[in-house]
Amino acid sequence: MATQYPDFAVWQRARLSGARLDGELAHWKGKLAGAVAPELPLDRPRRGEEAGEGAVHTFAVPARVATRLRDLAGERHGTLHTGLVAAAQALLARWSGQDDITVGSLTPGRSRTDLERTVGFFVNTVVLRTAVDTSGSFRDLLAGAAETVGDAFAHGDTPFERIVEAVGAPREAGRNPLFDVMVLLHPDPPAASAPRGLATSPVTVPRQAATFDLSIEFVPDGDGLTGLLEYRTDLFDAATAERMAGQLLRLLEGVCDAPDRPLGSLPLLSDEETRRLVHDWNPAPLPAADTTYPGLFERRAARTPEALALVAGGEELDYGTLNARANRLAHHLAAQGAGPERLVALRLPRTADMITAILAVWKSGAGYLPLDPALPEERVRFLLDDARPALVLDEAALGAVPPTAPDTDLTDADRRAPLDPDHTAYVIYTSGSTGRPKGVAVSHRAAAHLLAAHRAGFVAEAGGGPLRVALTAAFSFDTSLEGVLLMADGHPLHLVDEVTRMDPAALVEYVVAHRIDFLDVTPSYLRQLLPAGLLTDPRHRPRVLMLGGEAVGPALWRELAAHPDVAAHNFYGPTECTVDALSCRIDGGDRPLVGRPLPGVRAYVLDDRLQPVPPGVGGELYLAGAQLARGYAGRPGLTAARFPADPFGGPGSGCTAPATWPAGPPTAASTTSGAPTTRSRCAATASSPARSRPRCSRCPVSPPPRSSPCPTRTATAVSPRTSSRRPAPPGPPPPPCGRPCVRCCPTHWCRPRSPRWTRCR
Repeated sequence: MATQYPDFAVWQRARLSGARLDGELAHWKGKLAGAVAPELPLDRPRRGEEAGEGAVHTFAVPARVATRLRDLAGERHGTLHTGLVAAAQALLARWSGQDDITVGSLTPGRSRTDLERTVGFFVNTVVLRTAVDTSGSFRDLLAGAAETVGDAFAHGDTPFERIVEAVGAPREAGRNPLFDVMVLLHPDPPAASAPRGLATSPVTVPRQAATFDLSIEFVPDGDGLTGLLEYRTDLFDAATAERMAGQLLRLLEGVCDAPDRPLGSLPLLSDEETRRLVHDWNPAPLPAADTTYPGLFERRAARTPEALALVAGGEELDYGTLNARANRLAHHLAAQGAGPERLVALRLPRTADMITAILAVWKSGAGYLPLDPALPEERVRFLLDDARPALVLDEAALGAVPPTAPDTDLTDADRRAPLDPDHTAYVIYTSGSTGRPKGVAVSHRAAAHLLAAHRAGFVAEAGGGPLRVALTAAFSFDTSLEGVLLMADGHPLHLVDEVTRMDPAALVEYVVAHRIDFLDVTPSYLRQLLPAGLLTDPRHRPRVLMLGGEAVGPALWRELAAHPDVAAHNFYGPTECTVDALSCRIDGGDRPLVGRPLPGVRAYVLDDRLQPVPPGVGGELYLAGAQLARGYAGRPGLTAARFPADPFGGPGSGCTAPATWPAGPPTAASTTSGAPTTRSRCAATASSPARSRPRCSRCPVSPPPRSSPCPTRTATAVSPRTSSRRPAPPGPPPPPCGRPCVRCCPTHWCRPRSPRWTRCR
């Protein structure tokens, strides 16, 4: 050979120096400024370890697909390699939700004919960065990919290490700079000769290491291609690699069959996978009683009248006494104008009177609106003007209740109208951090379903109870409902006073002194309670912890998992889905999980076209089922927009589209690396789930015509501080539901707007 590898090395070094090298590096700096590797659907989080053990999943690309892909690339002045790179970038865009996709590839480095048969390592790594618009077609992407590949190969002699230095790419242990995925098209395998008449055959050398997170390689095999998906076994499971290869094949077939179709609309999942994600992974609905909470509580009071029901300050009330006290107030409220589809604002201190008032409002048929006495007057005025409650119950009004009021349970004859499970039980206002605060109206049916879900969930796991429950949340937060609901199942409620609930040491002492079994707190507050001895005091520790409102960090997750005698549960849910929608028992694992849907709740992780995303891929979380709120009080237009119909439920079902979820691992539970926001959209129906943006599951997507108005959408409102009724301001007409009932719901779809969720596996 006239040219040897040392000759090439000397020539290349002389060529890539001085002004020429500076120009090449400047070119790459401009191309790669701000480049970020796309997020991958990892099974396990990175541990900062160098790439090590790996494995390969082999798949076949049919000849028809390979030929069609070559032809499509040729139309854009590209090659088969260009088409494969574009397809891989399209898949990564779908996985990550990013529109700026960077992958790696290799140049052969033998640009001169006299180097073609020279022995030596000529290849060089190049970075391919392409903008991917999933609303555009594959033909459009091919044009961009062809330009990217051509430009990279034209500047492909620049050493990759020098490019990394020039770009200033951040170095991270166990991760390649600039890209995580390599895409390669190998040349045709050389035909082996048979020297001296000996028979020869190729031998496959098994790969047991992985250089990159993923390497997508293609080898010509006749008219088709053999695909090799090499993956790091510390990040991916074999089943995940197989699933990824299947999605790539499905995408390749899709772009070849419909190259002008939007990339985001091409299917990645088979019909069987879609059925599993939408139906099999969602729990069956619970046979919750078609009743109201007052009915549940009154049956409990009749069954165990002398059992302890409420502890508040120095006051202890049994079920019989608490029920009678609530009945007297309920009769008074009904006489003052409270009733179904009306609100009573409660501005009371944190005493037994507050619990009594909630029960009394429910018994009268009305819904309650909590007003924290510590709220600024401006906030109180806004809530009263917006909600227009029929009555405002404060300490002065409470003192006006006649002692001669009946203490018997109210019947529909005592109320202004019959009480229906779909009537509003309470209205909780959002904080308004994303705009004007919204009042979320939740029905008795939804509250009863939440109680049934807890009964079948952590209560059953704890032996069925009774559990001594501590209520530490402010009543302006929907999680305060948990303890009140549990009373109906015989769990005594301890209403922790204002001073004690804000003092970690005092709260731990209260838990010990009263032998509290169940505590519902935020993770940040729990981090203050643990040093105070919540789980280490030898005298007593709670049996059940419910965490919610924030993301549970990995350190706290591991610490709680180290206490197997305490059942800690991570809960997530938007106000629009009656407090809780997803839950998970904290019992170890590599990362925090948000969990599975509660019984009766359906959860879907969907893309921006409202189609299910593959396991481990980020998307919008939609919730549906019996716990969905009725909507936003007095805002029918917003309700219609945020509570769309459930495309995967039966006729009349709706859902809510909650927060986006960060991409995470493919486990049976959803995962999150951060707290999702609670901007929610819901589909209104008598029942549905979610604590972010729900969709409902009981309204047909194409509803039949209806002839009569729905009471749910035409309730009268009463101005605050008076019992005189006046009609609510007119709004959009209620959506058709096919029958004159209170169970109708909007059937409009909405586009999610919030953080990304991860499809659980």
